Amino acid sequence: MEPAGDSVVLTMDYGKLIGDSFAYAKDGLLGNVGIWIMLLILTILPVIPIFGWVFVMILSMNAAPGFLFLAGGIGIAIILAIILSAFYTGYMLKILRGETPLPPVVGFGTMFTDGIKYIVIQAIYMIPAIIIFCVTVLPAMLSMWTSVLAGHTRGEFTPAIMSMLGGILITVIVAFIFGLFAIIGVVRFARMGTMGEAFNLSAILAMIKKIGWVSYIIALLIMMIIVLVISIVLGIIPIIGGILQFIINPFIGVFTMRYICMLYDSAGTA
Repeated sequence: MEPAGDSVVLTMDYGKLIGDSFAYAKDGLLGNVGIWIMLLILTILPVIPIFGWVFVMILSMNAAPGFLFLAGGIGIAIILAIILSAFYTGYMLKILRGETPLPPVVGFGTMFTDGIKYIVIQAIYMIPAIIIFCVTVLPAMLSMWTSVLAGHTRGEFTPAIMSMLGGILITVIVAFIFGLFAIIGVVRFARMGTMGEAFNLSAILAMIKKIGWVSYIIALLIMMIIVLVISIVLGIIPIIGGILQFIINPFIGVFTMRYICMLYDSAGTA
């Protein structure tokens, strides 16, 4: 359902967003370990091509592979990883549709096609950030690399470092701004089933306006901080931290998708 154009901005209950999203993930995963295991398997799929490429590299170490072989191998591995990640992202769209309780991991064909569309939508929204990165950061990195090879002192390539840092900052800002639209766009795609709705900027702007720009941004920052804190805490735990991070990844994924779903629905959209 389309949001009313000039509706009053709603007061955001951040505690309810967090609490209900956590309960949804807890009840859905702890109440059905099979779903948790299936999601773990789906998170492993994109890693397989990367490990495969590393294995091939180890076997070919004595052969001194050329640049084209290395670049081609990396490119193929990344493309396959992105394709295989479509199953996981496709499942997450079920949560964005507002399905309750947590849906079973079924319908792999639909999950895959929806996941590919999800990835394409995200990629299109990130084109401006990618262009800025290529125009600002890559030339600065090339300049630094050339300076290092030429034996220049650190002071001589300081301008390149500053240029690179500035480019990274601009890239992050642009990615964040377009990400604000992409999040709502993806939910619209999940709800309405057409990719065009993911780029319906007038409807997306109306939705964000109804939620409230400040409330919307604060809610997303809270979500990112929660995920970041969990990752940092687990990251400082030797060995077992990485294992725990892998195990709870599905929980974090379900939590964040439900959080975004409820944030979208806070505007009063069915």
